[in-house]
Amino acid sequence: MISRRQCTSSFLSWFALFCVLRVAVSHPKTGDGGGREVTTVFPEMPQGDMNAPRQMLSPQDPCHAFVDVDLEKQEFFSPAYPAQIYPNHTDCVLVLEAPEGHLIKLDFRDWFELEPSQDCRNDYLEVRDGAHGYNNLMMQPFCGFDFPPMLTSSDRHLWIHFRSDENIEYRGFKAVYEFVPRPTSSSTPPEVRPCIIPVGGDEGFPKKSDISNETLAFNERYKLPIDCIWVITVKEGWRIQLSFKLFSLARPNDCDSNFVDVFSDRTDIPSRDKNFCGSIADTVSSKNNIMFIRFFAEPRASAKSTFEALFTAYRENDKSNSECAADEFNCEDATCISIDLKCNGRFNCRFRWDEDDCDNNKAMPLSENHIIIIMVIFSLILSGMCCTFLFNCIKKLVRDHRTIQEYVRESREQELNQLGKQQEHMEQKNKTKVSIRSRSSSTHSSDSNHFATSNALTNTSCYVPGGELLPILIRNEHSINGDVYNQRGFEVEVQTPEMCDSACQTRESLFSNNSEHSTPSHSITSKPSPPAPFSTFGYKKETKFRAEAKIEMDEEMRRPYSVQTTKSAPDVIVTH
Repeated sequence: MISRRQCTSSFLSWFALFCVLRVAVSHPKTGDGGGREVTTVFPEMPQGDMNAPRQMLSPQDPCHAFVDVDLEKQEFFSPAYPAQIYPNHTDCVLVLEAPEGHLIKLDFRDWFELEPSQDCRNDYLEVRDGAHGYNNLMMQPFCGFDFPPMLTSSDRHLWIHFRSDENIEYRGFKAVYEFVPRPTSSSTPPEVRPCIIPVGGDEGFPKKSDISNETLAFNERYKLPIDCIWVITVKEGWRIQLSFKLFSLARPNDCDSNFVDVFSDRTDIPSRDKNFCGSIADTVSSKNNIMFIRFFAEPRASAKSTFEALFTAYRENDKSNSECAADEFNCEDATCISIDLKCNGRFNCRFRWDEDDCDNNKAMPLSENHIIIIMVIFSLILSGMCCTFLFNCIKKLVRDHRTIQEYVRESREQELNQLGKQQEHMEQKNKTKVSIRSRSSSTHSSDSNHFATSNALTNTSCYVPGGELLPILIRNEHSINGDVYNQRGFEVEVQTPEMCDSACQTRESLFSNNSEHSTPSHSITSKPSPPAPFSTFGYKKETKFRAEAKIEMDEEMRRPYSVQTTKSAPDVIVTH
C-alpha cells in the first residue's frame, strides 16, 4: 500500500523533471530541409524555482514580459512592458534553447535604453553562451543607449539576465531571436549534450555515477569536458543540507581542470555558495528550498575525479515554537527532519543525534543457525588463544631452564679458575719465603764462621766483632722502619784468604781523613794497601788477599757506621 509521503515524494520528483525538461510549444518554420523546430524556454527565477513554467508568473509580476516569450514572433521585452519605463529592483533570468542541430542568433530592435554607468554597475543586461549563469560571457554587460551587436551562440542555449538597481529607470529594450542551422564543417565542435540531473525527496545521493554512460562516452570520444549539474528541490519552506561522503579530484587545487560548485537561488557566479577544488569538501546549507551542484572536469582529469554527497531536507523551528511535528524528528539544534530518516544508518542531523539509541530498534532477531555459527567461531577463537598461551608458557619454561643450567656451569668454571689462581699464588709465595730464609741462613753462617776465625787469630788487645754481632749490626742499621732484617735478604760476599792482615779502628778514627781506614761508601770494602812493615803475627808475606763485605740499604735507613757493643769497648769496623 502506497503511503501519503511516498505519493508526495513521487509527485515532487515528477514535477521537478517536468520543470527542467518542459517543451513550451512547437511551431512550423521554413528551413533548408523543412520540418518543425522546437523552442524550449527555461525561465530561471530569483526565487530559486529554476525552469518554472511561464504560466506560474502572473501578468503583474515584473519579470512576466521578460520571460513571456512570444514564440511565434520570437521576441521578448524588458520587464514591465508595455510600460514606458522598467521598474527598479528587478532581477530576471531567461534561458533560450534551440532545437538540435541549431544555434541561436539574438538581435535588438526598435529601442535600447538602460541607465548608463561606468562598467554598467547599475542597470545592465548580460548574455552568456550556455544554459547557466556560470557559462562564459559573450560580451561585457550592456547598458546606456547603444544597441548591442548581433550575438550568436556556440551551442543550443543562451542565458540572459536583466538587473536594475533602486533608482533611475529608462525605457528598456526589445529583443528578437532566430534559430540558424549549425555549421557542418569538420572544424566545428560537436554539439554538447545537456547534462541536467533533477533530484528531490527528504534525502538523496548526488554522485558522479549519476552521469549516463552515453554522456561519458560522448565526451571522451570528442575530448570534451564533463560539465553536469544536479538540481535539488525540496518542499517549500524547507532547506537543504549537503555533506560529502567522497571527494577526490585528479588534479587538486587546479580550479580550472576539475572542481565542484554549489549554488543557491540560481547558477550565476554571485549566487555561488561554495567552490571546492582542493582535497576536502565541507558541509553546505542552502538559502532556500533549491540547490544546484555543478561538477566540471576536463578530459585530462575526468577519469580519476569523482564525488559522492548526501543531501537532507530539514526545517528550521520557529522561535515561538521549538517543537517538531509528529512526523518529524527533532535534531536538538533547532531543526527538524523527516521521522523516516531516524536510525537509517546515515547521519542526517548536523550533530548526528538521529543515529543514537538505534541498536534496540534496528536489532534483528538471531536465528538458531546464527547462534550456532557464533558459538563455533567463539569456541575456535578461545581454543586458539588457549593453545597459544600453553605453547608460550612451555617455551618460556624450557628457555628459563636452559638459562639456569648455563648460569650454574659458568659459575662453577669461575670458582674453579679462582681456586687454581689462589693455589698458584700460595705456592709462589711459599717458594719465595723458603728462598729468602735459605739465603739468610747461609749468609748468617758464613758471616759467623768468618768473624769467629778472625777473632781466634786476632790478638785480644783489639776487639773484632764476630758472627754473633753482625746480625745485630745489620738489624740495628735498618730498625728505623721496623724489623727489615726479617723482611729482606742481604748479601754478604766473603772471600776467605789463607792469611790476612788485621787492623783495628777506634771510634775517633772513623772520622779521620786517612784513606787507608776511611769508608766513603755505604758498603764496607777492603782495598789493597801498601805492604806493611810489620804484621800482626810478626812476619810479612808477599802475597796479599782481599776480603770484601758488602751491605746494601735504603737511603732513608742510613746511619753512621758504628755500633755500641755489649762489651763496653769502642765501636770498630774491621777491614781486611
